[in-house]
Amino acid sequence: MKKNLFVLSVAVALTTPVAAMAVEVSGEKLEIYGKLHMSIDNSNQDDPTVNNDGISISSNSSRLGFKGKIPLENGMKLIWQAEQEVRWDDSSKGNFSDRNSYLGLASGAHSLRVGIYDTPFKTVASKWGLFGDSVGERRAILGAGYDNGNQLNERVKNMVMYQFKNKAIKIRAIYAVEPEDSSNGVDNNDETMSGAGLWWKNSHLKLSASYENWKQHSKMADGSAWRAAAVYQLSTHQLGVIYEDIDSDTVNEWKRSAYGINWKWAFSGRTNIRAQYIMVEDAENTEDTSASKIAVGIFHTLDKKAQVYLAYAATDNDANAKFQAVDGGHGDEVKTVAGGNPNSISAGLIYKF
Repeated sequence: MKKNLFVLSVAVALTTPVAAMAVEVSGEKLEIYGKLHMSIDNSNQDDPTVNNDGISISSNSSRLGFKGKIPLENGMKLIWQAEQEVRWDDSSKGNFSDRNSYLGLASGAHSLRVGIYDTPFKTVASKWGLFGDSVGERRAILGAGYDNGNQLNERVKNMVMYQFKNKAIKIRAIYAVEPEDSSNGVDNNDETMSGAGLWWKNSHLKLSASYENWKQHSKMADGSAWRAAAVYQLSTHQLGVIYEDIDSDTVNEWKRSAYGINWKWAFSGRTNIRAQYIMVEDAENTEDTSASKIAVGIFHTLDKKAQVYLAYAATDNDANAKFQAVDGGHGDEVKTVAGGNPNSISAGLIYKF
């Protein structure tokens, strides 16, 4: 009977007008949230073997989530979240709760979560970037290698994470076993990821930094990486800088540094212009493996929850590098060949609830 009531409550919630974002299930609040993000792209892979470039429809990590907090008798709260990517551009399907999903406990500013979650290393860059999930996405360069592309912007499995958070500071420490792929048996303890992140903010400045260490990562093998970022708000202008360093113990592709700058100008109450430039240096012991990516766009707010935009992105590779124009988050990737200069222009619509 309780199962039937839960299913009925969720069904009612999904058919309720979007303004009502919380319902009660078994006497507790269930929050329903999501982000719908569709775009029409026109891309050029700059690949001599490809002659069918052109229009593409992308779902841009559209998502639907459920989360809640349940007070416990000892004064703590049980916290949970189940978030799922939804693909509006084709019929492919993922696993339920394939995005940040967890069960945990919270008390005041402290919380402990177990499940699947973005690493602090990934989060530092995602909070810094201005083109999340669009063709301007930072993951074509940050966390990417000259041959294997986007690899170190991970959402790890089998993780446990501690978080402290107040108005000014957020601290995260995370540990995951068999973080990339899960087996049906006992998790492989030879494959691990550990990391930490720090975020600090005041009225004008945001600073963040993160570090992570991998054992038997699928591409970089054993190694570590760190990022630091700053975002400064000055009147209608926002300026940001980021730096990352990746150091594999054995794989040259993952021994390199990258940095980026971005700028956003809110020149009217509803419209802003954005520009972002990211550069990656040659990997150790390899020549002509550097690249850069530029992204520009104009974003217009329709209301508090809806936004439209026009964005352009292009990557310039050295002779031995094949960093993509679009890689990760966006959905439809724009690949290329060594020395290629791929690009994409995109018109998109975003709705958050």
